[in-house]
This record gives sequence, C-alpha cells and structure tokens, in this order.
Amino acid sequence: MSPLRTATYMSNMVYPSLFLLVFSSLAPAALAQLPPPNAQLNELVSSGQYQRAWEIANTNVEMWEGDTQFDLLYGIAALESGRPNEAVYALQRAVATAQTSLVRQRARLELARAHLLTGNLVASEEQFQSVLASNPPQNVRDNIQAFLALIEIRQEQQRPSVTWNLSSALGHDDNINSATSNGLIDTPIIGEIELDPSGLKTEDEFVDLGAAMVYKRPVSRDRSVDVTLNLNRHDNLSSSRFDIDYGLVDLSYNHGNNRNRFRHGLQAQKIMLDGEGFQSSYRFNNSWQHAGNNGWYQALSFSLAANRFDATDDSPRANLRDTNQALLSGSIIKLGRTFTHSVTLYYAHDEALREVGEHNGRDYVGIAHSVTWRLSNRHIPFSRLSIQETKYHNEHPVFFLDTRSDTAVSATLGWVWQFSNRFALNAEMSYTRTDSNIPLFEYTRFRYQAGLRYQI
Repeated sequence: MSPLRTATYMSNMVYPSLFLLVFSSLAPAALAQLPPPNAQLNELVSSGQYQRAWEIANTNVEMWEGDTQFDLLYGIAALESGRPNEAVYALQRAVATAQTSLVRQRARLELARAHLLTGNLVASEEQFQSVLASNPPQNVRDNIQAFLALIEIRQEQQRPSVTWNLSSALGHDDNINSATSNGLIDTPIIGEIELDPSGLKTEDEFVDLGAAMVYKRPVSRDRSVDVTLNLNRHDNLSSSRFDIDYGLVDLSYNHGNNRNRFRHGLQAQKIMLDGEGFQSSYRFNNSWQHAGNNGWYQALSFSLAANRFDATDDSPRANLRDTNQALLSGSIIKLGRTFTHSVTLYYAHDEALREVGEHNGRDYVGIAHSVTWRLSNRHIPFSRLSIQETKYHNEHPVFFLDTRSDTAVSATLGWVWQFSNRFALNAEMSYTRTDSNIPLFEYTRFRYQAGLRYQI
C-alpha cells in the first residue's frame, strides 16, 4: 500500500497509533519500569484498552501532570479514546519535559496526530517536520511522509476555489408552451369554445446556452460557505414567444462530518419570457444528509419560497398567481459499485397571496425514482421516472366551475460521455403527460437534445 493510501486509511480509522508499535522497540526501558500509575497505564495502552487508561489517568492528572511518562501515556489514551483536544495539552507537556530524544520524538509524533485530528494542520505539520529533521528510522519516515501528503490534501481542501461550467445544447421540443392540442374545449357554461391557434401545442427546435460558477470558501475542515451562480438562455429557433432567460444565485453555509452534513441557503432566481419579466422567486433552503453503511444515504430538505409574477401588457393581472410556498422532501439513496438508485418523495403547499387568485393556490405530492449506471469511468447512462398529483384550492373562475386537479407523469433517459477531464458530451430525451379534470390543462410533451459541457 502506498504512503498516501496508508495515510488515507489511517485518517478513516481515526489515525490508529502506528507509532506506538514503531517506538515501543526503540524505548522499552523508558516504558517498562514506571512508578504508579504509569505501569498500569502502560499495560492498558499496550493492550489497546484506551478508554480504561484514560479514566485512570484522568483521575490522577492533578497529581501526576508534569511527569513525562504519565503525560505521554495520558495523551495517547486521550487520543485513542476520541479526545484529541485533551491529548494536545498532555502531549505538549510531554514534549516540553522529555529528557531523551527517543521519548521526545514519540511525544512529538503523537502530538502531531492530535493536532491533525483537531484540524490544526500547521501545528501538525511542524511536529512531523521536527521529527523528520532528527533522522528517524526509514519506516517512521515513510509514515510521516504519508501524513504530510494527507495534510497537503487537507490544506488544499481548505483553500478557496472557483469552478466554471459552460454548456450548450441543440434539441427539438414538440410542445414548447406546454399547451393542449385540443382546438375545441367543452365548458359547462357556454358549451364548446374554439381556442386561439397561437395558444395551442407548438413545436420548435431550440438552442440552450448555459454558464455556472461555484465559489467555495472553507471555514474549517467541516464547514464552508458556497456561492453558486447559474445563467441560461433557451432560444426557440422559429418563435420567440417562449424564449426563456434564467438566472439564479445561491448563498449557502455547509457544515457537519463524514456521517451527517447540513446545508442552509438563500436563493434568488429570475425568469424572463421573450425578453420581459415573468417570475421572481426567493427561497430559504435547509437540508440534511446522513451517510449510512454499505452505501446507503438518507436526506431531508425543507424550503420556504416567495414566488412573484410580473405584470406585463399581455398579462396585466399576472400577480394574481403570486404564492408563498413550503416544500418538504425526503430521499433514500443506494450507492452501488455499478448502479446508484435514488427515490425521492416530496410535498408542497402553495398559498395564494390574494383572495381573488385563490384558484392558483395548490397542494401537490410526488415521487421520483432515478438510476445512474456507471457503465465505465467515461460512460454514464441515467434515467428518471416521476409522478405528481396536484390539487388546486378553489374553483377555476373562467367557464369551468370546477376545482382543478392534475396528474403528471414524466420519464427521462440520458447518457453522459466524459471523454476528457474537462469535456463531456450528453444526450437525453424526456416525455411528459399531464391529465386534468379541466381539458384546457391536458397536454403531452416530448423533447430530445444533445450537448457539450466544458469545465474550467
């Protein structure tokens, strides 16, 4: 196993005391005949009973702190029982009072590990380098080099970083406006009405251009502040009525450990339709992800949003669609060697801001299943299937005298070819069918596209 892989393994196992075995042969006399309670501590530490050793040392610390061997054993016991901060203080005393170079080296090595576990990378590196300067045995040098490589990786992770993604795609959409194809709609008030052809299902080719930026600012090993910016232009080639410009900015705070990660974020987005303001949304996001055993993950998220629509000449009363939203979702993820499965269940409540627009308020619940297949390191097919039930809060005010209820089913198939470290080709096709008790809102939609993504 290479030194770097050795270091990573030691990191995952809370850095087991490799140096205990290395230096026990170098200084047997120093640890063999110690006054009480050192003899008992030495026996417990040597047999791996670190919790019991710490309990005994902790009850004797006021009497024996300052004794080099006691502080060394106390520090090792604290370190191996999950108390790295206590270990730092004890091992610092051992380094300061050590009378021989072997004991001082041993104390410095354990102190370096303790600093690494507390996240003090600079102090950890200083202690490791100090031992290297004393020309220790080759096996000790190899292990130190592995730890130093791990520290370098950790330091790199704690530096601010910026990544950019540029993307483009060409495709075809047989329903760019998500509209019905029924030219005649039957209503309970005035009977059959003919819809304006411009409002019916419209197909077109399109071009997508996108850019995304992610700025990560680590605060510590387990905490960071991230800023994400997304910009997208969706241009239909034959008609501009449904061209979309989209912008999003997200500021988030992330924290946690290897088992549990938390994210809290503020998000703002703006959608332009045919060059005019259409919708603005402001969202407060919170999420939790738990890493279980054998590749199982669980996640929960909750968000509050304000959705606001812009009044235009074509839609002077668009603000009747304004809502405040609460969204709750939960996911179960199974990460396998070849396949990754994800099942998400979600529920949302949209409350209309104005009584006259109450028919725009709604509740919806849905479930989605996604599969990613790692065919190879460069080829990744994927699929997604979802179903959503939506119930609106009040009768639709125009002609129908009924409360709208929709069922939407959507399926997606795609493929990503990562043909270099920076470039990837992707292709996907999707089909959506929405059924409604009000025929005006029934439609089907099929689209396909292929594109290129470049990461800077």
